[in-house]
Amino acid sequence: MHASAGEATHAPYPARAVAWYATIVLAFLYWLSILDRFIISLLVDPIKHDLGLTDVQFGLLQGFAFALTFAIFGLLFGSLADRVSRRWVIFSGVSIWSLATAACGVAQNFWHLALARIGVGAGEAALNPCATSMLTDLFPRERLTSAMAVYAMGATVGMGTAFIFGGAIVQFVSGSETMALPLIGEVRSWQAVFFIVGIPGMLASLLIFTVPEPLRRGRRSESTTRARNAYAELLKFMRTRKRFFICHYAGFILASTIIAGMGAWYAAHMARKFGWGAAQIGLSLGVTIAGAGVIGKLLCGYVVDAMYRRGTRDAQMRWYAGCLFFATPLGIWATTSDNPWIYLGAIGTYLIFTSSLPACSSAALNLVTPNELRGSGIALYGAVGGILGGGLGPLLMAAAAQYIYGSESAIGLGMATVIGVCGPLGAIFLALGFRAMREAVTEAESWER
Repeated sequence: MHASAGEATHAPYPARAVAWYATIVLAFLYWLSILDRFIISLLVDPIKHDLGLTDVQFGLLQGFAFALTFAIFGLLFGSLADRVSRRWVIFSGVSIWSLATAACGVAQNFWHLALARIGVGAGEAALNPCATSMLTDLFPRERLTSAMAVYAMGATVGMGTAFIFGGAIVQFVSGSETMALPLIGEVRSWQAVFFIVGIPGMLASLLIFTVPEPLRRGRRSESTTRARNAYAELLKFMRTRKRFFICHYAGFILASTIIAGMGAWYAAHMARKFGWGAAQIGLSLGVTIAGAGVIGKLLCGYVVDAMYRRGTRDAQMRWYAGCLFFATPLGIWATTSDNPWIYLGAIGTYLIFTSSLPACSSAALNLVTPNELRGSGIALYGAVGGILGGGLGPLLMAAAAQYIYGSESAIGLGMATVIGVCGPLGAIFLALGFRAMREAVTEAESWER
C-alpha cells in the first residue's frame, strides 16, 4: 500500500543507519555490475586472437552491443521503477546480468560474445533507475549528493577490482590455453574468467531483500504515472525546463564519452605502449582507479552538499564543469606520455576530478524531477548517455587511433584526441545550464513544502 503524496512528503526520513546500510548494499551491487561489465577489457588480446576480432569490432562489443541494450531495457526498467517495488526490479536485473556474464564464457565467435554482452547490458539497465530513486527517498536533499557519491563508489571500486582481481585471474589461467570446468567441459582460459566473476552474482542478487522499500517523496500529485504514458509525461515535464535538460544531457554525456572510452582502453594501451603483463597492469590500474575514484567521490559529496546547504542550487553542475576544465590537460598528458608512472599518476589525478560524474549527474536530475518520474528520468538519461557516451566512447578512440593516426598501437593518441575535444565542450555546456538548474531546483523544492 502506497502512502499519499502528502503523507510521504511529511513522513520522517529513515534512520541514518538504515539509509546508509541500503546505500552500501546498492553500492555493492553497483560494484558487481561494473566488475562484470569491465572484466572484458583485460581480455582484449586473447579474445581478439581466438575469435579473430579487430579493435573496431572490440570497440563495438564494449560499446554499442552493450549500450544499445542498456538503453532499450533501461527505458522499460525506468518505467517499472516508478510503479512497482524497486527491490524486485533490482533482483531481476542482477540475476540477468550475472547469468549473461557467465554466458560470455561459452562464446565461440563474435556473435556469441555480442549476444552475451547484450544480456549483460539488459540486466544492468535495471539498477540505476531503481537505486537512485530509492536513495532520493532515503536522504534529505542536503545529503543526497554524498549518498549518490557513496553509491557511485561501487562503480569505481568495481572497475578497480576488475583490473586487480581480473589481472590476477588472467595471470592464473594463462598458464594453460584451456581449462576443464564442471558441466561445461573444456574452454579457453579467458572464457573461464567469465564464469569465475559471473556465477556468484546470481546469489548476491538476494541481498536487495535485506533493504527496505522507502516511501516515495516529492510527488507533484497523488496519482502514479502509468507505464503507457510515463515517457510522454517525462518529455512534457522536460519541455518546461528545456535549457536545464539540454545542458545537463550534453555536458554529462560528453564527459561520459571520455570515461567510457578510457575504461575500455586503459589496459590495452598499457600492454601495447609499455609492454606490461596482465597482472602488473591489473594491480597498478586497479589501485589507481579505485583510490582516485574513492577520493574524488568523497570530496565531491562533501563539497557539493556543503555548497547546496549554503544555497548554491546549481552545485552539481557547477562542481563538475570545474572538474572537466582542470582534468582535460591531465588526461591528454597521461595518454600521450611514454612513461608508465607518469601515465598512472596523471590518470589518477584526472580521475579525482572526473569520477564524480554519476553522483553529480544523477543528483542533479533527481533534485529537479518529481518522484513519479525519477525512475523514467534516470532511465532516459541512461539510455541517451549509454548510446552516445558509452557506445561512442570506445569506438571513437579506436577509430581515431586506426584512421587518424594509422595504427591500433596509437590508441593513446586516440584517447587524447577524444579527451581534448569532449572535455572542454562538456564544461561549456554545463556552465550554460547553471541558471536553469537554479530555477528548476527552486521549483522542485516547493513540492515538498
